[in-house]
Amino acid sequence: ELPMSRQQIADILGLTIETVSRQFTRFREEGIITMEGRRDVTIRQRHALEALAA
Repeated sequence: ELPMSRQQIADILGLTIETVSRQFTRFREEGIITMEGRRDVTIRQRHALEALAA
């Protein structure tokens, strides 16, 4: 469970909430994560997230 809202994530990263939401959607569509509700996130492909962060 994410301990913060999408708005809080956006604020910390200096992004808009729309950008954060688009990335969550992209990650879901690519099978990198699954979500139930707004804060319950399961990482399915950790290596893919790590590669994006590198």
